[in-house]
Amino acid sequence: MKHKWLIFTFLFLSGYVFLIILTFVYNNPLAKDFKEFSTSLENNKYSELVDSNGNMIVYNQQKYEAWIDLGFMRLQNDFKKNKYILNQRFSDEQIENVKFLKWGTYDTYEEAYIDLGILNKYSRIYPVTQRVYNELFSLDLLVGKANETSYGIEPFLLDNAILNSQKTISLSIDLKMQQIAYEELLNTVKKESAEGGIIVVMESKTGKIKSSVSLYPWNIAYMGYIEPGSTLKPLLISTALDEHIINPNDKFYSGYEYYPTGKKNFKVTESQGYGMGEIGLKETLTYSSNIAIAQMMEKILEEFSNQWLYQKLLTYGFGKKTGVEFKGEINGVVPYPDDWYEITPFQIALGQGIGITPIQLVSAFNIIPNGGTYLQPTFLEEKEISERQVISEPIANMVKEWLSYTVIEGTAQKAYKEGLRIGGKTGTAQKAESGIGYVEGSYYSLFVGFYPVVDPIYTAVVIIDNPKEEFYGGEVAAPVLTNIFYRYAKESNILQDQKVFYQDIMPDLTGYPITEAYNVLLNLGIKEKNVIITGNGDTVVSQSIPPDKFLKDHEIIQLHTID
Repeated sequence: MKHKWLIFTFLFLSGYVFLIILTFVYNNPLAKDFKEFSTSLENNKYSELVDSNGNMIVYNQQKYEAWIDLGFMRLQNDFKKNKYILNQRFSDEQIENVKFLKWGTYDTYEEAYIDLGILNKYSRIYPVTQRVYNELFSLDLLVGKANETSYGIEPFLLDNAILNSQKTISLSIDLKMQQIAYEELLNTVKKESAEGGIIVVMESKTGKIKSSVSLYPWNIAYMGYIEPGSTLKPLLISTALDEHIINPNDKFYSGYEYYPTGKKNFKVTESQGYGMGEIGLKETLTYSSNIAIAQMMEKILEEFSNQWLYQKLLTYGFGKKTGVEFKGEINGVVPYPDDWYEITPFQIALGQGIGITPIQLVSAFNIIPNGGTYLQPTFLEEKEISERQVISEPIANMVKEWLSYTVIEGTAQKAYKEGLRIGGKTGTAQKAESGIGYVEGSYYSLFVGFYPVVDPIYTAVVIIDNPKEEFYGGEVAAPVLTNIFYRYAKESNILQDQKVFYQDIMPDLTGYPITEAYNVLLNLGIKEKNVIITGNGDTVVSQSIPPDKFLKDHEIIQLHTID
Protein backbone atom coordinates (compact mmCIF):
# COMPACT_ATOMS: atom_id res chain seq x y z
CA MET A 1 0.00 0.00 0.00
CA LYS A 2 2.84 2.32 0.90
CA HIS A 3 4.54 1.70 -2.46
CA LYS A 4 1.31 2.40 -4.35
CA TRP A 5 0.95 5.71 -2.49
CA LEU A 6 4.54 6.72 -3.37
CA ILE A 7 4.00 5.85 -7.01
CA PHE A 8 0.73 7.82 -7.10
CA THR A 9 2.35 10.80 -5.42
CA PHE A 10 5.29 10.76 -7.84
CA LEU A 11 3.05 10.56 -10.92
CA PHE A 12 0.81 13.32 -9.62
CA LEU A 13 3.69 15.67 -8.90
CA SER A 14 5.36 14.89 -12.24
CA GLY A 15 2.15 15.67 -14.10
CA TYR A 16 1.72 18.87 -12.15
CA VAL A 17 5.26 20.04 -12.95
CA PHE A 18 4.73 19.09 -16.59
CA LEU A 19 1.56 21.18 -16.77
CA ILE A 20 3.35 24.15 -15.22
CA ILE A 21 6.21 23.91 -17.74
CA LEU A 22 3.76 23.44 -20.62
CA THR A 23 1.76 26.45 -19.51
CA PHE A 24 4.88 28.59 -19.13
CA VAL A 25 6.35 27.66 -22.52
CA TYR A 26 3.19 28.07 -24.52
CA ASN A 27 1.69 30.99 -22.66
CA ASN A 28 4.77 32.92 -21.61
CA PRO A 29 4.61 36.01 -23.84
CA LEU A 30 8.39 36.46 -23.60
CA ALA A 31 9.09 33.00 -25.00
CA LYS A 32 6.35 33.32 -27.62
CA ASP A 33 7.46 36.77 -28.76
CA PHE A 34 11.11 35.76 -29.05
CA LYS A 35 10.24 32.58 -30.93
CA GLU A 36 8.51 34.68 -33.58
CA PHE A 37 11.22 37.33 -33.52
CA SER A 38 14.11 34.87 -33.90
CA THR A 39 12.82 33.76 -37.30
CA SER A 40 13.32 37.33 -38.57
CA LEU A 41 16.99 37.53 -37.58
CA GLU A 42 19.34 37.84 -40.55
CA ASN A 43 21.68 34.91 -40.03
CA ASN A 44 22.52 33.49 -43.43
CA LYS A 45 25.78 31.60 -43.37
CA TYR A 46 27.00 32.14 -46.90
CA SER A 47 30.11 30.68 -48.49
CA GLU A 48 33.42 32.20 -47.51
CA LEU A 49 35.33 33.82 -50.39
CA VAL A 50 39.06 33.35 -50.87
CA ASP A 51 41.50 34.54 -53.53
CA SER A 52 43.27 32.22 -55.96
CA ASN A 53 45.98 31.55 -53.35
CA GLY A 54 43.55 30.74 -50.53
CA ASN A 55 43.78 34.14 -48.78
CA MET A 56 40.52 35.24 -47.18
CA ILE A 57 38.49 37.95 -48.91
CA VAL A 58 35.22 37.40 -47.04
CA TYR A 59 34.86 35.10 -44.04
CA ASN A 60 32.20 34.16 -41.50
CA GLN A 61 32.66 35.05 -37.85
CA GLN A 62 30.53 33.56 -35.06
CA LYS A 63 29.00 36.26 -32.82
CA TYR A 64 26.21 36.59 -30.26
CA GLU A 65 23.48 39.23 -30.29
CA ALA A 66 21.56 40.21 -27.15
CA TRP A 67 17.97 41.40 -27.70
CA ILE A 68 15.59 42.84 -25.09
CA ASP A 69 11.81 42.45 -25.35
CA LEU A 70 10.67 45.91 -24.27
CA GLY A 71 7.08 44.92 -24.97
CA PHE A 72 7.28 42.15 -22.39
CA MET A 73 9.03 44.51 -19.97
CA ARG A 74 6.13 46.95 -20.28
CA LEU A 75 3.58 44.16 -19.73
CA GLN A 76 5.37 43.33 -16.47
CA ASN A 77 5.21 47.02 -15.47
CA ASP A 78 9.01 46.94 -15.16
CA PHE A 79 9.83 49.48 -17.87
CA LYS A 80 10.06 52.53 -15.59
CA LYS A 81 12.34 50.91 -13.05
CA ASN A 82 14.71 49.69 -15.79
CA LYS A 83 14.58 52.85 -17.88
CA TYR A 84 17.69 54.35 -16.25
CA ILE A 85 19.69 51.28 -17.37
CA LEU A 86 18.33 51.53 -20.90
CA ASN A 87 19.15 55.24 -21.03
CA GLN A 88 22.80 54.51 -20.34
CA ARG A 89 23.03 53.22 -23.89
CA PHE A 90 19.95 54.52 -25.71
CA SER A 91 18.03 57.79 -25.79
CA ASP A 92 14.30 58.06 -25.08
CA GLU A 93 13.64 58.41 -28.82
CA GLN A 94 15.50 55.17 -29.53
CA ILE A 95 13.45 53.08 -27.11
CA GLU A 96 10.08 54.78 -27.56
CA ASN A 97 7.51 52.56 -29.33
CA VAL A 98 10.14 49.86 -29.83
CA LYS A 99 9.28 46.24 -29.07
CA PHE A 100 12.66 44.54 -29.56
CA LEU A 101 15.88 46.36 -28.73
CA LYS A 102 19.30 45.12 -29.79
CA TRP A 103 21.49 45.52 -26.71
CA GLY A 104 24.80 44.55 -28.33
CA THR A 105 26.97 42.09 -30.27
CA TYR A 106 29.55 39.95 -28.45
CA ASP A 107 32.30 37.46 -29.13
CA THR A 108 30.95 34.92 -26.60
CA TYR A 109 27.65 34.01 -24.96
CA GLU A 110 29.15 34.71 -21.55
CA GLU A 111 30.08 38.29 -22.51
CA ALA A 112 26.51 38.95 -23.62
CA TYR A 113 25.03 37.43 -20.46
CA ILE A 114 27.27 39.47 -18.16
CA ASP A 115 26.63 42.70 -20.05
CA LEU A 116 22.85 42.28 -19.84
CA GLY A 117 22.94 41.86 -16.08
CA ILE A 118 19.47 42.19 -14.54
CA LEU A 119 18.05 42.70 -18.05
CA ASN A 120 18.51 38.99 -18.72
CA LYS A 121 14.99 38.49 -17.34
CA TYR A 122 13.61 40.20 -20.46
CA SER A 123 16.21 39.09 -22.97
CA ARG A 124 17.41 36.40 -25.33
CA ILE A 125 20.92 35.79 -26.68
CA TYR A 126 21.20 34.49 -30.24
CA PRO A 127 24.18 33.02 -32.10
CA VAL A 128 24.61 34.86 -35.40
CA THR A 129 27.07 34.78 -38.27
CA GLN A 130 28.71 38.04 -39.29
CA ARG A 131 30.37 38.51 -42.67
CA VAL A 132 33.81 40.10 -42.38
CA TYR A 133 35.02 41.79 -45.57
CA ASN A 134 38.52 42.64 -46.75
CA GLU A 135 37.80 46.12 -48.12
CA LEU A 136 41.36 47.24 -48.82
CA PHE A 137 42.64 48.05 -52.33
CA SER A 138 39.10 48.92 -53.61
CA LEU A 139 37.86 45.36 -52.99
CA ASP A 140 34.68 46.85 -51.52
CA LEU A 141 33.66 48.20 -54.94
CA LEU A 142 34.42 44.84 -56.52
CA VAL A 143 33.00 42.29 -54.07
CA GLY A 144 29.99 44.23 -52.79
CA LYS A 145 27.84 42.79 -49.98
CA ALA A 146 25.00 40.30 -50.17
CA ASN A 147 21.61 41.84 -49.28
CA GLU A 148 23.25 45.27 -48.92
CA THR A 149 24.62 46.47 -52.27
CA SER A 150 23.05 46.40 -55.71
CA TYR A 151 26.42 45.69 -57.34
CA GLY A 152 29.36 43.34 -57.03
CA ILE A 153 30.51 39.74 -57.09
CA GLU A 154 28.80 38.62 -53.89
CA PRO A 155 25.29 39.87 -54.85
CA PHE A 156 25.72 38.15 -58.24
CA LEU A 157 26.64 34.86 -56.55
CA LEU A 158 23.68 35.23 -54.20
CA ASP A 159 21.20 35.90 -57.01
CA ASN A 160 22.46 32.86 -58.92
CA ALA A 161 22.30 30.49 -55.92
CA ILE A 162 26.10 30.08 -55.84
CA LEU A 163 26.89 31.92 -52.60
CA ASN A 164 25.46 29.19 -50.38
CA SER A 165 26.38 26.22 -52.55
CA GLN A 166 29.60 25.30 -50.73
CA LYS A 167 31.66 26.22 -47.68
CA THR A 168 34.35 28.10 -49.61
CA ILE A 169 34.35 29.70 -53.07
CA SER A 170 37.70 30.42 -54.72
CA LEU A 171 37.74 33.68 -56.64
CA SER A 172 40.24 34.28 -59.42
CA ILE A 173 41.48 37.50 -57.77
CA ASP A 174 45.13 37.50 -56.66
CA LEU A 175 45.34 39.74 -53.58
CA LYS A 176 49.02 40.47 -54.12
CA MET A 177 48.40 41.68 -57.67
CA GLN A 178 45.32 43.57 -56.45
CA GLN A 179 47.46 45.41 -53.91
CA ILE A 180 50.17 46.27 -56.44
CA ALA A 181 47.66 47.41 -59.07
CA TYR A 182 45.87 49.60 -56.51
CA GLU A 183 49.08 51.23 -55.31
CA GLU A 184 50.43 51.90 -58.81
CA LEU A 185 47.12 53.29 -60.06
CA LEU A 186 46.67 55.49 -57.00
CA ASN A 187 50.20 56.87 -57.33
CA THR A 188 49.58 57.83 -60.96
CA VAL A 189 46.16 59.36 -60.30
CA LYS A 190 47.66 61.52 -57.55
CA LYS A 191 50.74 62.43 -59.58
CA GLU A 192 48.68 63.45 -62.61
CA SER A 193 45.91 65.12 -60.57
CA ALA A 194 43.46 62.87 -62.40
CA GLU A 195 39.78 62.40 -61.59
CA GLY A 196 40.00 58.63 -61.22
CA GLY A 197 41.32 55.45 -62.75
CA ILE A 198 40.57 51.83 -63.66
CA ILE A 199 42.69 48.68 -63.97
CA VAL A 200 41.53 45.21 -64.97
CA VAL A 201 44.09 42.39 -65.30
CA MET A 202 42.99 39.17 -66.99
CA GLU A 203 44.74 35.83 -67.34
CA SER A 204 45.24 35.62 -71.11
CA LYS A 205 44.58 31.89 -71.57
CA THR A 206 41.70 31.45 -69.11
CA GLY A 207 39.77 34.74 -68.93
CA LYS A 208 40.15 34.77 -65.14
CA ILE A 209 40.25 38.26 -63.64
CA LYS A 210 43.33 38.51 -61.42
CA SER A 211 42.96 42.14 -60.40
CA SER A 212 40.28 44.81 -60.73
CA VAL A 213 40.75 48.27 -59.23
CA SER A 214 38.43 51.26 -59.41
CA LEU A 215 39.31 54.67 -57.99
CA TYR A 216 35.77 56.00 -58.17
CA PRO A 217 32.81 55.97 -55.78
CA TRP A 218 31.41 53.23 -58.05
CA ASN A 219 32.98 50.61 -60.28
CA ILE A 220 32.92 51.89 -63.86
CA ALA A 221 34.91 48.86 -65.05
CA TYR A 222 31.53 47.08 -65.22
CA MET A 223 28.98 49.83 -64.63
CA GLY A 224 30.23 52.61 -66.92
CA TYR A 225 31.54 53.00 -70.45
CA ILE A 226 34.00 55.06 -72.45
CA GLU A 227 35.00 55.43 -76.09
CA PRO A 228 37.94 53.08 -76.80
CA GLY A 229 39.93 55.53 -78.95
CA SER A 230 42.91 54.04 -80.75
CA THR A 231 42.84 50.84 -78.67
CA LEU A 232 40.23 49.63 -81.19
CA LYS A 233 42.67 49.81 -84.13
CA PRO A 234 44.35 46.39 -83.60
CA LEU A 235 40.96 44.65 -83.65
CA LEU A 236 39.87 46.38 -86.84
CA ILE A 237 43.17 45.61 -88.56
CA SER A 238 43.02 41.96 -87.42
CA THR A 239 39.50 41.58 -88.82
CA ALA A 240 40.40 43.26 -92.13
CA LEU A 241 43.39 40.95 -92.51
CA ASP A 242 41.36 37.89 -91.58
CA GLU A 243 38.70 38.76 -94.17
CA HIS A 244 41.42 39.39 -96.83
CA ILE A 245 40.25 42.99 -97.25
CA ILE A 246 43.87 44.03 -96.80
CA ASN A 247 47.11 42.07 -96.74
CA PRO A 248 50.16 42.38 -94.45
CA ASN A 249 52.22 44.21 -97.09
CA ASP A 250 49.68 46.95 -97.84
CA LYS A 251 50.86 50.55 -97.62
CA PHE A 252 48.91 53.69 -96.78
CA TYR A 253 49.80 57.34 -97.16
CA SER A 254 49.69 59.57 -94.11
CA GLY A 255 49.55 63.22 -95.09
CA TYR A 256 48.73 66.39 -93.21
CA GLU A 257 44.95 65.81 -93.35
CA TYR A 258 42.46 63.45 -94.94
CA TYR A 259 38.75 63.60 -95.87
CA PRO A 260 37.52 59.98 -96.07
CA THR A 261 34.01 60.81 -97.38
CA GLY A 262 35.44 63.09 -100.08
CA LYS A 263 33.58 65.98 -98.46
CA LYS A 264 34.47 68.57 -95.85
CA ASN A 265 32.08 67.00 -93.31
CA PHE A 266 34.78 64.89 -91.60
CA LYS A 267 38.51 65.60 -91.41
CA VAL A 268 41.11 63.16 -90.11
CA THR A 269 44.54 64.27 -88.91
CA GLU A 270 47.41 62.62 -87.08
CA SER A 271 47.78 63.25 -83.36
CA GLN A 272 51.44 64.17 -83.97
CA GLY A 273 50.28 67.17 -86.00
CA TYR A 274 52.07 66.09 -89.19
CA GLY A 275 51.90 63.34 -91.80
CA MET A 276 54.15 60.27 -91.73
CA GLY A 277 54.32 59.57 -95.44
CA GLU A 278 53.97 56.00 -96.71
CA ILE A 279 53.52 53.51 -93.86
CA GLY A 280 52.62 49.83 -93.47
CA LEU A 281 50.30 48.13 -91.02
CA LYS A 282 52.97 47.61 -88.38
CA GLU A 283 53.78 51.35 -88.43
CA THR A 284 50.04 52.13 -88.37
CA LEU A 285 49.86 50.42 -84.99
CA THR A 286 53.27 51.46 -83.71
CA TYR A 287 52.65 55.17 -84.29
CA SER A 288 48.83 54.99 -84.14
CA SER A 289 48.06 56.50 -87.54
CA ASN A 290 44.53 57.89 -87.76
CA ILE A 291 44.74 58.53 -91.49
CA ALA A 292 45.90 55.00 -92.33
CA ILE A 293 43.09 53.42 -90.29
CA ALA A 294 40.55 55.71 -92.00
CA GLN A 295 41.86 54.61 -95.40
CA MET A 296 41.56 50.99 -94.29
CA MET A 297 37.93 51.62 -93.31
CA GLU A 298 37.32 52.90 -96.84
CA LYS A 299 38.48 49.52 -98.15
CA ILE A 300 36.15 47.72 -95.75
CA LEU A 301 33.17 49.77 -96.91
CA GLU A 302 33.99 48.98 -100.54
CA GLU A 303 33.25 45.31 -99.86
CA PHE A 304 30.98 45.24 -96.83
CA SER A 305 27.99 47.14 -95.45
CA ASN A 306 27.43 49.04 -92.22
CA GLN A 307 25.43 46.06 -91.01
CA TRP A 308 28.48 43.81 -91.49
CA LEU A 309 30.66 46.21 -89.47
CA TYR A 310 28.00 46.36 -86.76
CA GLN A 311 27.94 42.55 -86.51
CA LYS A 312 31.72 42.48 -86.22
CA LEU A 313 31.55 44.88 -83.27
CA LEU A 314 29.08 42.51 -81.61
CA THR A 315 31.45 39.61 -82.31
CA TYR A 316 34.10 41.35 -80.20
CA GLY A 317 31.59 41.34 -77.33
CA PHE A 318 30.69 45.03 -77.55
CA GLY A 319 27.12 46.22 -76.96
CA LYS A 320 26.19 43.38 -74.58
CA LYS A 321 27.17 42.19 -71.13
CA THR A 322 30.17 39.88 -70.94
CA GLY A 323 28.40 37.73 -68.35
CA VAL A 324 31.18 38.14 -65.79
CA GLU A 325 30.04 37.40 -62.22
CA PHE A 326 29.36 41.02 -61.29
CA LYS A 327 25.87 42.27 -60.51
CA GLY A 328 25.31 45.66 -62.11
CA GLU A 329 27.24 45.03 -65.32
CA ILE A 330 25.87 47.08 -68.23
CA ASN A 331 25.68 46.50 -71.98
CA GLY A 332 27.58 49.52 -73.23
CA VAL A 333 26.37 51.35 -76.34
CA VAL A 334 26.74 50.31 -79.98
CA PRO A 335 24.18 52.21 -82.09
CA TYR A 336 22.21 50.20 -84.64
CA PRO A 337 23.24 50.90 -88.28
CA ASP A 338 19.88 52.55 -89.02
CA ASP A 339 21.03 55.38 -86.75
CA TRP A 340 24.45 55.80 -88.39
CA TYR A 341 25.54 58.82 -90.40
CA GLU A 342 27.86 58.80 -93.40
CA ILE A 343 30.83 59.57 -91.15
CA THR A 344 29.96 56.99 -88.43
CA PRO A 345 32.15 54.12 -89.78
CA PHE A 346 35.15 56.47 -89.85
CA GLN A 347 34.40 57.66 -86.33
CA ILE A 348 34.36 54.00 -85.26
CA ALA A 349 37.72 53.49 -87.00
CA LEU A 350 39.10 56.14 -84.63
CA GLY A 351 37.41 54.52 -81.63
CA GLN A 352 34.61 57.10 -81.41
CA GLY A 353 30.82 56.90 -81.46
CA ILE A 354 30.53 53.69 -79.41
CA GLY A 355 30.54 53.13 -75.65
CA ILE A 356 32.55 50.20 -74.28
CA THR A 357 32.92 49.05 -70.69
CA PRO A 358 36.53 48.42 -69.57
CA ILE A 359 35.75 44.72 -68.98
CA GLN A 360 34.48 44.49 -72.58
CA LEU A 361 37.61 46.23 -73.85
CA VAL A 362 40.12 43.96 -72.10
CA SER A 363 38.11 40.86 -73.06
CA ALA A 364 37.97 41.88 -76.73
CA PHE A 365 41.63 42.92 -76.87
CA ASN A 366 42.62 39.59 -75.33
CA ILE A 367 41.59 37.96 -78.63
CA ILE A 368 44.99 39.00 -80.01
CA PRO A 369 47.38 37.63 -77.32
CA ASN A 370 45.14 34.55 -76.99
CA GLY A 371 45.59 33.37 -80.57
CA GLY A 372 42.38 34.83 -81.99
CA THR A 373 40.05 33.28 -79.40
CA TYR A 374 37.58 35.24 -77.28
CA LEU A 375 37.27 34.12 -73.64
CA GLN A 376 34.36 35.01 -71.42
CA PRO A 377 35.81 36.78 -68.37
CA THR A 378 35.20 35.22 -64.97
CA PHE A 379 35.81 35.84 -61.28
CA LEU A 380 35.61 32.12 -60.41
CA GLU A 381 38.83 30.16 -60.06
CA GLU A 382 37.11 26.86 -60.79
CA LYS A 383 34.96 27.39 -63.85
CA GLU A 384 34.87 25.79 -67.27
CA ILE A 385 36.33 28.10 -69.92
CA SER A 386 33.83 29.54 -72.41
CA GLU A 387 35.52 30.45 -75.70
CA ARG A 388 34.93 31.13 -79.39
CA GLN A 389 37.26 31.75 -82.31
CA VAL A 390 36.99 35.28 -83.70
CA ILE A 391 40.05 35.61 -85.95
CA SER A 392 42.60 33.06 -87.14
CA GLU A 393 45.60 32.27 -84.97
CA PRO A 394 48.27 33.27 -87.55
CA ILE A 395 46.68 36.71 -87.97
CA ALA A 396 46.42 37.17 -84.19
CA ASN A 397 50.07 36.20 -83.70
CA MET A 398 51.23 38.61 -86.42
CA VAL A 399 49.32 41.56 -84.97
CA LYS A 400 50.54 40.61 -81.49
CA GLU A 401 54.16 40.88 -82.69
CA TRP A 402 53.47 44.25 -84.29
CA LEU A 403 52.04 45.53 -81.01
CA SER A 404 55.34 44.89 -79.25
CA TYR A 405 56.88 47.73 -81.28
CA THR A 406 54.58 50.34 -79.70
CA VAL A 407 56.66 49.94 -76.53
CA ILE A 408 60.06 49.64 -78.26
CA GLU A 409 59.81 52.60 -80.64
CA GLY A 410 56.21 53.79 -80.83
CA THR A 411 53.63 55.63 -78.77
CA ALA A 412 54.24 53.65 -75.55
CA GLN A 413 58.00 53.99 -75.16
CA LYS A 414 57.56 55.14 -71.57
CA ALA A 415 56.32 51.63 -70.81
CA TYR A 416 59.66 50.11 -71.83
CA LYS A 417 61.69 48.41 -69.13
CA GLU A 418 64.77 46.33 -69.81
CA GLY A 419 64.11 42.65 -69.29
CA LEU A 420 60.33 43.11 -69.33
CA ARG A 421 58.95 42.73 -72.84
CA ILE A 422 55.42 44.05 -72.99
CA GLY A 423 53.12 44.73 -75.95
CA GLY A 424 49.95 46.72 -76.37
CA LYS A 425 48.13 49.70 -77.80
CA THR A 426 47.76 53.23 -76.52
CA GLY A 427 44.61 55.29 -76.75
CA THR A 428 43.52 58.84 -75.97
CA ALA A 429 39.76 59.29 -75.93
CA GLN A 430 38.21 62.72 -75.65
CA LYS A 431 35.52 62.76 -72.96
CA ALA A 432 31.95 63.50 -73.95
CA GLU A 433 29.05 64.80 -71.87
CA SER A 434 25.36 64.27 -72.58
CA GLY A 435 23.84 67.25 -74.34
CA ILE A 436 27.23 68.92 -74.75
CA GLY A 437 29.35 66.59 -76.87
CA TYR A 438 33.12 66.37 -76.64
CA VAL A 439 34.66 68.48 -73.90
CA GLU A 440 37.73 70.45 -74.91
CA GLY A 441 40.84 69.49 -72.94
CA SER A 442 39.18 66.54 -71.18
CA TYR A 443 40.47 63.02 -71.97
CA TYR A 444 40.72 59.41 -70.93
CA SER A 445 44.27 58.09 -71.24
CA LEU A 446 44.25 54.39 -72.13
CA PHE A 447 46.63 51.50 -72.54
CA VAL A 448 45.61 47.91 -73.27
CA GLY A 449 48.55 45.53 -73.13
CA PHE A 450 49.81 42.02 -72.53
CA TYR A 451 52.83 40.49 -70.83
CA PRO A 452 55.08 38.91 -71.88
CA VAL A 453 55.01 39.33 -75.67
CA VAL A 454 56.04 35.70 -76.22
CA ASP A 455 53.37 33.37 -74.81
CA PRO A 456 51.41 36.06 -72.90
CA ILE A 457 50.26 35.33 -69.36
CA TYR A 458 48.28 38.51 -68.64
CA THR A 459 46.19 40.98 -70.61
CA ALA A 460 45.20 44.25 -68.96
CA VAL A 461 43.60 47.64 -69.45
CA VAL A 462 44.63 50.86 -67.69
CA ILE A 463 42.47 53.97 -67.83
CA ILE A 464 43.41 57.33 -66.29
CA ASP A 465 40.54 59.80 -66.15
CA ASN A 466 41.37 63.34 -67.23
CA PRO A 467 45.03 63.71 -66.16
CA LYS A 468 45.95 67.37 -65.82
CA GLU A 469 49.52 67.26 -67.15
CA GLU A 470 50.24 64.77 -69.95
CA PHE A 471 47.13 63.11 -71.37
CA TYR A 472 48.32 60.72 -74.08
CA GLY A 473 47.84 57.06 -73.19
CA GLY A 474 51.47 56.23 -73.87
CA GLU A 475 52.66 58.95 -71.52
CA VAL A 476 50.31 58.31 -68.59
CA ALA A 477 48.59 54.90 -68.70
CA ALA A 478 51.19 52.61 -70.29
CA PRO A 479 53.90 52.95 -67.58
CA VAL A 480 51.37 51.90 -64.92
CA LEU A 481 51.04 48.45 -66.47
CA THR A 482 54.79 48.00 -66.74
CA ASN A 483 55.21 48.89 -63.07
CA ILE A 484 52.52 46.39 -62.05
CA PHE A 485 54.06 43.47 -63.95
CA TYR A 486 57.58 44.38 -62.84
CA ARG A 487 56.63 44.58 -59.18
CA TYR A 488 54.52 41.45 -59.30
CA ALA A 489 57.30 39.41 -60.91
CA LYS A 490 59.72 40.70 -58.31
CA GLU A 491 57.50 40.36 -55.25
CA SER A 492 55.66 37.13 -56.08
CA ASN A 493 58.79 35.17 -55.13
CA ILE A 494 58.13 36.05 -51.50
CA LEU A 495 54.35 35.68 -51.76
CA GLN A 496 54.27 32.87 -49.22
CA ASP A 497 55.75 35.22 -46.61
CA GLN A 498 53.17 37.94 -47.19
CA LYS A 499 50.33 38.39 -44.70
CA VAL A 500 46.90 39.63 -45.74
CA PHE A 501 45.27 42.23 -43.48
CA TYR A 502 41.59 43.07 -43.11
CA GLN A 503 39.98 46.40 -42.52
CA ASP A 504 38.41 46.79 -39.03
CA ILE A 505 40.24 43.65 -37.79
CA MET A 506 43.30 43.93 -35.52
CA PRO A 507 46.28 42.12 -37.09
CA ASP A 508 48.95 40.23 -35.17
CA LEU A 509 51.90 42.63 -35.36
CA THR A 510 54.17 40.94 -32.83
CA GLY A 511 57.61 40.39 -34.30
CA TYR A 512 57.17 43.11 -36.93
CA PRO A 513 59.65 45.96 -37.27
CA ILE A 514 58.00 48.92 -35.57
CA THR A 515 58.01 51.09 -38.72
CA GLU A 516 56.36 48.31 -40.77
CA ALA A 517 53.74 47.65 -38.06
CA TYR A 518 53.00 51.37 -37.88
CA ASN A 519 52.47 51.56 -41.65
CA VAL A 520 50.20 48.51 -41.58
CA LEU A 521 47.88 50.28 -39.14
CA LEU A 522 47.86 53.48 -41.18
CA ASN A 523 47.02 51.49 -44.33
CA LEU A 524 44.11 49.94 -42.43
CA GLY A 525 42.73 53.43 -41.92
CA ILE A 526 43.82 53.90 -38.29
CA LYS A 527 44.51 57.56 -37.51
CA GLU A 528 48.04 58.47 -36.45
CA LYS A 529 46.82 60.01 -33.21
CA ASN A 530 45.26 56.68 -32.22
CA VAL A 531 48.55 54.74 -32.46
CA ILE A 532 50.81 54.86 -29.40
CA ILE A 533 54.27 53.26 -29.43
CA THR A 534 55.97 52.53 -26.12
CA GLY A 535 59.57 51.53 -25.54
CA ASN A 536 62.67 52.31 -27.58
CA GLY A 537 63.06 48.99 -29.39
CA ASP A 538 62.87 48.22 -33.10
CA THR A 539 60.40 45.32 -32.91
CA VAL A 540 56.83 44.92 -31.64
CA VAL A 541 56.75 42.53 -28.67
CA SER A 542 53.09 42.99 -27.65
CA GLN A 543 49.99 44.96 -28.54
CA SER A 544 47.11 46.37 -26.49
CA ILE A 545 44.36 44.85 -28.68
CA PRO A 546 44.51 41.08 -29.30
CA PRO A 547 44.71 39.79 -32.91
CA ASP A 548 41.45 39.22 -34.83
CA LYS A 549 39.42 41.57 -32.61
CA PHE A 550 37.15 44.16 -34.24
CA LEU A 551 38.62 47.66 -34.19
CA LYS A 552 36.28 50.38 -32.98
CA ASP A 553 36.34 54.01 -34.07
CA HIS A 554 38.60 56.19 -31.92
CA GLU A 555 40.08 53.12 -30.22
CA ILE A 556 43.66 53.64 -29.01
CA ILE A 557 46.16 51.00 -30.13
CA GLN A 558 49.40 50.59 -28.18
CA LEU A 559 52.38 48.82 -29.71
CA HIS A 560 55.00 47.84 -27.13
CA THR A 561 58.68 47.41 -27.96
CA ILE A 562 61.69 46.30 -25.93
CA ASP A 563 63.71 49.12 -24.32
